[in-house]
Amino acid sequence: AVQAFFGPLPAMARPRRSAAGVFLVGVVLLGTGTLFVGPSPAGLSSRLGLAPRRAYKDDEERVGFMDSPIGQAIGALSKALSDSPLNDAKIWLAKQQAGEYNEAEVSAKLNSYIKDNSVVMFSYSKCPFCIKAKKELDDMGANYLVLDVDKMGDEGKHLRAELAERTRRTSMPNIFIAGEGIGGCNDGPGMMTLKKEGTLLPMLEKAGAMR
Repeated sequence: AVQAFFGPLPAMARPRRSAAGVFLVGVVLLGTGTLFVGPSPAGLSSRLGLAPRRAYKDDEERVGFMDSPIGQAIGALSKALSDSPLNDAKIWLAKQQAGEYNEAEVSAKLNSYIKDNSVVMFSYSKCPFCIKAKKELDDMGANYLVLDVDKMGDEGKHLRAELAERTRRTSMPNIFIAGEGIGGCNDGPGMMTLKKEGTLLPMLEKAGAMR
């Protein structure tokens, strides 16, 4: 993490690896996701020793993982990272992954997606939190636009970087209703939080998103 900010350290200054250091790197990676896959149970969790390394077969199993103790722990860690100074490092990394791009052009495109749709969800196609949010909107009968940024090539990387700058969020989903950012599935305040408070449906109705 230090070298990511300051470049390679001199040989004598390089700290030895420790369990705490490895865990910290894992936590940072957990917050950013493996590039665009998001909190993949078969990827990050296995590398952190939290779950066996195997492929998750379908969306239902991914959502089931999210509701498991391990999935809830990952969600809590991700939220803690978003509320910590490490969030700046996550945003920086998202910008680095995006490379050089026309910020004005991408910002205008982002504005268009948000303003031209009653509900828009920026998503990772295999992220269990994204799948959960999509299922919730489907079950409610809402109309919404989904942009799976991991399937959009360079445009997806650019949009994610601009979203990070604008919302201070690098994790997915990143949801907007009537142009207002509501965060993700469970945080920021999050779609499920709004549902529990009884405000999600009125928001969707006011936005004209209900079928």
